[in-house]
Formats: sequence, C-alpha cells, structure tokens
Amino acid sequence: MNLNNQMILKENDVITGWLSDRDVTEAVFDDVSPINIYNDWCLKYDIDDTISALEQDTGDNFVERCLANWNMPEDYHDLDVVNYLLELTTTPEQRVRVLTEIDLYQERGMIIVLKFLKYLVDICEENNIVLGVGRGSSVASYCLYLLGVHRIDSIKYDLDIKEFLK
Repeated sequence: MNLNNQMILKENDVITGWLSDRDVTEAVFDDVSPINIYNDWCLKYDIDDTISALEQDTGDNFVERCLANWNMPEDYHDLDVVNYLLELTTTPEQRVRVLTEIDLYQERGMIIVLKFLKYLVDICEENNIVLGVGRGSSVASYCLYLLGVHRIDSIKYDLDIKEFLK
C-alpha cells in the first residue's frame, strides 16, 4: 500500500492472480515494465487480455477525489467544518486541540472525511442508529469526539492525536 492506501502490485501478484483466474484489468504497479512486456506479448499474439497500469496517486487531494462520488448532500460538501467544530468548543484548550487536529487533517487532505463523518452521524441520529462508545485509535481525535463519531473525550484522557493520524 502507498500513503493513499492504493494497493501496489508486484509482478508476482499479477501472475498469481492470472493463474488463479482472477480478472485483473487495471492495477497500480511498483514497476510497470513487466506489465508492458505482458501487454506487448498480448498485442503480438492478438490476445485481448491487456492490463492498464495506473499511476500511483500521490496527490494532495487523493482522499477528496475518492469522496467526490460518495452520496453526500451538497450542503455537507459546502460545510465549513473548521468553524463548525470551533463553535462546539468552550475552552481555549479545546480550541487549540481542534486547530492542531485540523492542521493534521488538512496535511493529509482529509477535511472532506470530517464533512462526511458529520453527515454520517447526522443520518445515524435521524434514524435512531446507535453509534459506539469508541474503538481503536480514532478515540484520540477530539474532532471526531465533537462530531459525535465516538464518546471518548481525548483531552480529558490525554490521548495524543498522533496515535490516530500516524
């Protein structure tokens, strides 16, 4: 996997998939030269079984591009999630924590994820779907606590956001 959670295939992965009769038509590769050799061989022998080698997506907006097609209403896309979260704070310590986390989310192109989670929590509340107390490293995020994703106050328990956004 690369930093954007794209599965990076090696030559052996494709061979294993091909021998297992898996249909591989597009993939992201560490080294495309074996794929080019394979595709040239397919063309030479008029076999319609080529593989499209996609480039690794290392752009800053990878997560946002992935979420662009998610079924999220426009008003959530337009939500100023930073101000929304800041309005939920009541102390300077909370405000600093939110701003610190926001910087980390922005560095990773994940502000849109916060918007989607706001939408998801709202849908759950509207439909009386109970969300859990919290699980794993996500409880280290005070922003997720404010959004209602979990119920663990990471400031109260002195949880480091870096445990979540490694």
